[in-house]
Amino acid sequence: MRTLIIIAIGSALAALLLAMFRRDARTLRTVFITFAITWIVVCAWNMWLGVARAGYAVMEEAPFLLANAGVPVLFAWWLQGRLRRRAQA
Repeated sequence: MRTLIIIAIGSALAALLLAMFRRDARTLRTVFITFAITWIVVCAWNMWLGVARAGYAVMEEAPFLLANAGVPVLFAWWLQGRLRRRAQA
């Protein structure tokens, strides 16, 4: 359940940021890259908490890191592509 919540928060945050800064294609690319790097770092920190404090193994947490970081970043990539096409038109 926690994984779904983190994915939902990441996807909503990506949509909000991209919608706020949809002025032109260059700005969208910058927002996407900034979001992707920041979200991966946040998810890696979340994984570290699971390993260091909750006692999980790295290999147990790795699939959750991929899901938590990957789904929102892929969604943001897809969304910024759609918004870039609209900004260029």
